[in-house]
Amino acid sequence: MTSPVLVGRTTEVEHLAGAVHAAPATVLVGGEAGVGKSRLVAEFLATHDVTALVGGCVAPPGLPYAPFVAALRGVDDAALAPLRDGVPFADDARPRLFEGVLILLARLAERRPVVLVVEDAHWLDPAGRALLDFLVRNQRSVPGSVFVVTYRSDERAEPVSLLAELARLPHVRRFEVERLSRDEVRAQVHAILGEEPEPAFVREVFDRSGGNPLFVEALVDVGGPPPDRLLLGRVDRLPADAVAIVRAASVAGNRVSHDVLSRVVDVSAMRSTVDSGVLSVDGDGYAFRHALIRDAVHRDLLPGERADLHARYAAVLPESAALAYHRLGAGDPAGAVTTAWRAARRARAALAFAEQSALLDLVLELWPHAAHLGVDRESVLESAGEAASRAGEHARGVELTTELLSRLDPRTEPVRVAAVLEQRARLRPLPDALDDHRAAVGLVSDDRISSYLLNSLAVRLLEAGLRDEARDAALRACAGDGPARAGALITLAALDLRTGDPDDQAKRLRTARDIASGLAAHRIVLRATHYESLLAAAHGSTAEAEAAARRGLRVAEEVGVARSSGAVHAIDLADVLIATGRWDEALRVVAEALDLVPPAARHADLLCRRGFVLLHRGDPDRAERCLDRARALGGDDPVLAAHLHRAAGRDDVAADVVRAATPVTWPLVAIAAEVGVGLPRPPAVCPVDRAWAATVDRDPAAADVWTALGRPFETLRALLDVVRSDPRGQADALRRAVDLADRLGAVDMRARLADLARRARVVLDGAGRARRSRLGLTPRETEILRLVADGLGNREIAARLFISTKTASVHVSNILGKLGVANRVAAAAAAHRLRLFE
Repeated sequence: MTSPVLVGRTTEVEHLAGAVHAAPATVLVGGEAGVGKSRLVAEFLATHDVTALVGGCVAPPGLPYAPFVAALRGVDDAALAPLRDGVPFADDARPRLFEGVLILLARLAERRPVVLVVEDAHWLDPAGRALLDFLVRNQRSVPGSVFVVTYRSDERAEPVSLLAELARLPHVRRFEVERLSRDEVRAQVHAILGEEPEPAFVREVFDRSGGNPLFVEALVDVGGPPPDRLLLGRVDRLPADAVAIVRAASVAGNRVSHDVLSRVVDVSAMRSTVDSGVLSVDGDGYAFRHALIRDAVHRDLLPGERADLHARYAAVLPESAALAYHRLGAGDPAGAVTTAWRAARRARAALAFAEQSALLDLVLELWPHAAHLGVDRESVLESAGEAASRAGEHARGVELTTELLSRLDPRTEPVRVAAVLEQRARLRPLPDALDDHRAAVGLVSDDRISSYLLNSLAVRLLEAGLRDEARDAALRACAGDGPARAGALITLAALDLRTGDPDDQAKRLRTARDIASGLAAHRIVLRATHYESLLAAAHGSTAEAEAAARRGLRVAEEVGVARSSGAVHAIDLADVLIATGRWDEALRVVAEALDLVPPAARHADLLCRRGFVLLHRGDPDRAERCLDRARALGGDDPVLAAHLHRAAGRDDVAADVVRAATPVTWPLVAIAAEVGVGLPRPPAVCPVDRAWAATVDRDPAAADVWTALGRPFETLRALLDVVRSDPRGQADALRRAVDLADRLGAVDMRARLADLARRARVVLDGAGRARRSRLGLTPRETEILRLVADGLGNREIAARLFISTKTASVHVSNILGKLGVANRVAAAAAAHRLRLFE
């Protein structure tokens, strides 16, 4: 029996309502199974004037975009036009689909707020994850939109990892739906029974349910059998024909359309399954009111019953991925492998590479039954390896290419083996990838193919820091023509970028770019542009470096590789902006690049740039989370790591980090000197490296050198070295450093300088009151801002100042608006940056 009222969720409903007022916003609603996430969202939608688009995910193996298909099912045909534009099998079909959904939501939101609900996101299929990621990261282009995503927070599946990453975005809020308290359980039992329950009964229900509302309902209804029987109690009390419907529905997953279900089982008793609360109406079909009930029903089936139901579904379903799994469940592996093979080809055409990969894995698993396909295992392995690679499943790709290599003979198929080795090398990390690259080169005698493979090897050798080998491979690749020669020239320029004649390297890069442009080899053009930016930056031409980076971004967008190659140029641009002190703009560039979900390595690099700014703006916790996430993606930044350890007072750990880091760069040498570690110095030939050498040597002129290069943060670091030794004698330098720190918002440096000034009794300009007045901050708001800067939440602020939590929340919202920032951390950083407490 379901409670007629929603108990104990007032705050959670307010959170969702607040998201509508703050739109565009995304709310992630977590909680254990049975805690009432879906009921909460339904209550919210029922009491607010919004356009609701609700879709639920399907239990694995799932279907591509399942919740979005369900959510958009009721949208009129005219509104769906953006999703029908374009050629369905074109290379850009997937980006167009994603953009189409975004446009559709924007159009719907023009009329009234639109709320897109994705339920049970812990089951979200890979294609759906990519679409959700894209929508959330680009939501700011859809005013009036709210995305609500529910998920089981006790799951450790990949979709939950995605949600944890999305939760870091400024417009994303997350909260947990907690279990009910004893008093709330009492209220729920009261609502179910319609009368005040006995205290002993409430205590028993609370103790046995743990406050889980679904278990409370089941215990009140059927009296508390073992867990599965508890969940099956309502099902067991249904008439036999209704039980048959529920059991048939469990084999379809968490949701099934009426049309399909009616062809599998007699649905004349469907009304009783809905009235009992076991199933609920969901669009044109039915869903289990709770996944736990579906799981328990499915487990209760005997093997023969389950196989029979799978066979019934297989008899009525059209060709699809779902059909393959039903045929397998029905004991028809030959039929399953045929369906999976066809579905894999359709998935490839739809650019659903993760689905293609899973289906080809099924084909390989059922290979003894695949003789009738007319294809050899090697071809399937080749396709599966490519699918895994495109889906980002690098470990699986390595497994597949390794098996394929074991089945190929390099004596009879050297070129094919070399191609597979090169494919595996792209999936493997260094240094293992180099073995494959070298083996591939050794197999091929054809000059054109050999030059291509040598160029690929040279790129990875350069990445590995093996400069002599990289130079040798690049020189040999130069003997080729076309793309291989252009790529080799770029590698040679990269090797001499900081130590050679800049005019010579610029000429190499221009030549490479001209060759590539003539061949419409856009990726090589972009690689040349990348190194043109790095060359200009190393030699102090920041304006040229910025122009090259922006040119690379523009070209990457024009040729459709903004997500991959474009991320490299975004990093180049962010580096220039950080170096020249335009940190807010750098953060915007990083955010825009991350919105496109770049490949893992570039994603990690971007996170490290964000971490650098966050650290020096006084938010080491978020900076450390950036570094942790970068490492989870396979990246690292030893300079950022060392600075984080120093900020936490762990100089000994910072010393260990710099000792172990390779290759040795000037920024690494500089932080190593600060913690007393001597590292071998790289050459100091280009202007930027000479400035680093002056900093490490504590040259008093270092600050002026950095100033001439237009690099304010490094100027600030050099000034800090100057004033640290004699703050009173260097009062002017101290004030200059403070001004730089304020301009940059370098909270950590500002705090160190303020401490030096205090101890040296150097008076800084105390204009905090005037600044507060100009911003319009009231004395009460200033008081609350101090508490925000100390890390207190609204509830703690309310208790400290004897005001309500709601009043505290209103004050904080006003403060954020006056400071022009998006969150509490940014408000605290702004307060320190603007010296509002002086």
